[in-house]
Amino acid sequence: MTGKNIDNELQQELATLVETKFPGMSVEVGHSARWDRPCVTFTWDGFADLLPEERYHRLATVIPERVRDERLKGFVWLELAAGESIDDFLKQPRSEDVASKQREIYRKLIDSGFFDALSKAAGPSPDTSCRGDFRVANTTFVSKKFSAKAARDAKLAFILHGVYCDCQILLTAHTALAEANVGAA
Repeated sequence: MTGKNIDNELQQELATLVETKFPGMSVEVGHSARWDRPCVTFTWDGFADLLPEERYHRLATVIPERVRDERLKGFVWLELAAGESIDDFLKQPRSEDVASKQREIYRKLIDSGFFDALSKAAGPSPDTSCRGDFRVANTTFVSKKFSAKAARDAKLAFILHGVYCDCQILLTAHTALAEANVGAA
């Protein structure tokens, strides 16, 4: 098989894997001159309100580890919102960008009553009602008058601790942030 046929085969395999969870997503596989490496680009309207690490995490839940390890090893992954340029995507903040601000972020979350409000909004069984995203947290940020940047930084701090959804915030992030920021509470 030629490289082009292999790219087309992989592209079709990935499109099949993502089509149910990400309807309308386009998948392109090819060589990136920018990085001089193979590249896979996932483009989807639903990525518009998600941070880059949220985008990757969601894709990783539908692309089996075997495929990631065997077929996509060494690939550059790009998860773009429709109409978003690669440069705009690359300029977006990542969790490591807020690592030095965790204490300040945690203090703001505690002082605002964010965790109690999130717990109340999520209900008595957040682990069973969770939709796998920051949907309730986003509403809670608004109710607690967080700026868009403060809410984004808080989500990045959660992601820094491996947390990608509302129930994980309540079940693990609060404790992880408290331990990482002893004396901030």
